[in-house]
Amino acid sequence: MLLLDILLCKCKLNPFRNFRSFTLALYLLNFIFAGSISADDISTNQIQVGPIQGPINSEFQEFGPSLSPDAKTLYFYSKRSNRSYTEIFRSTKDKNDNWSFPSEVTEVNSDFDDQSPFVSRDGKIMLLSSNRDGSIEVQLENGKIGISRDLYISEWNGKGWNQPEALPLGINTEEIEENPHLLGDTLLFTRYPFGKPNLAKIYFTQLKNGNWTKVKPLPSPINDNYATIAAAFNDEGTILFFSSNRPGGFGGFDLYMAKIQGENFVDVENLGQPINSKEDEAYIVFQQVKKTFLFCRRVEGRSFDIYSASLPKRENVVQNKLEESGRVSLDSIYFERASAQLKQDSVTTLDSLVDYLHENPNIKMKIIGHTDLTGNFEDNMVLSKDRAKSVRDYLVRKGIDERRLTTDGKGPTEPIFNANDEESSRKNRRTEFVIQSK
Repeated sequence: MLLLDILLCKCKLNPFRNFRSFTLALYLLNFIFAGSISADDISTNQIQVGPIQGPINSEFQEFGPSLSPDAKTLYFYSKRSNRSYTEIFRSTKDKNDNWSFPSEVTEVNSDFDDQSPFVSRDGKIMLLSSNRDGSIEVQLENGKIGISRDLYISEWNGKGWNQPEALPLGINTEEIEENPHLLGDTLLFTRYPFGKPNLAKIYFTQLKNGNWTKVKPLPSPINDNYATIAAAFNDEGTILFFSSNRPGGFGGFDLYMAKIQGENFVDVENLGQPINSKEDEAYIVFQQVKKTFLFCRRVEGRSFDIYSASLPKRENVVQNKLEESGRVSLDSIYFERASAQLKQDSVTTLDSLVDYLHENPNIKMKIIGHTDLTGNFEDNMVLSKDRAKSVRDYLVRKGIDERRLTTDGKGPTEPIFNANDEESSRKNRRTEFVIQSK
């Protein structure tokens, strides 16, 4: 039985409908997509929410979705082929955006419950939860021995997934560990005492110098007196999403978001409709570049299915320019003053490039930084090279193979305008992208 099934037998909350539902949905999407939409240019009818298309959902539970970096491979877990235990499945998307019939990921599955697959941003690591042989045993109150579900890690070897290995003690305990999510060096997961899912909380640990730090629970207001499960960051680590059955929701479990400010979580918001419903929602996963995200919804009080929410696909102007001439020069990639640190305003443009590179996996690209004519020549040469490398690093974090990307910096040597006025300087401060091969 799923954690939510057990909890909902004990705690079913009445819907509360006084949310600014549409405003919050836009708020959510605007944060995920880094300012690429606003309430002025989208209507409620444009947010498309519904069961994921293709032969994914079945009469059994489909839960815990995760996407590959290019959003073309979907992982999830289900009992669809074996009613005795859950297994991890995979489905791939074809060129017409149709999902294939799911197949078992045999290299990571066992003859026990295998759940909660999570694929890292670079596609090189899968985390999962399992009570397979080797998982920690626990002495139950009735004197019997139970097997906890622990967290495991598998690495991509270029052709498939390696045999999963257990994460170290301290992360794995006699309690249940599930719903892993990794961003950078920070690992989030759900933990609760064996047989007591109503006490589920979100915990975290960080990888420092090759070792995991002491596991700690996330502070209030994320964890409270109710069950909190399946937390996930957005791509930039500025937003935390989670599911909770705390009072004031639309159903038993709702999806929430909180902004991250330093070590604090602020502005906790119920995501409202059309994301949440009178049923139960949990386990959100998003693909920032593709402008879509997945979550799980209980269907008519029965099993969970995987749902998607997305915006209509917009024209990729960057892609059009690259296809026309093989290069594009952009002054809409912004950096902090005299720094190679990217500003948040750059994300929308950069994600258009990520999208293009994912759609064209054989293309290699050169990134060239340019500065304006002000300042020291040598400093500008260094700055332009550092900015090009900063752009490359962003693309790599989004799953682009670094071997496809080269960088260079021209400093002030190739200005568009030979002038120092504000408009000319803005045009001269640009990043150029040149296709090297197809």
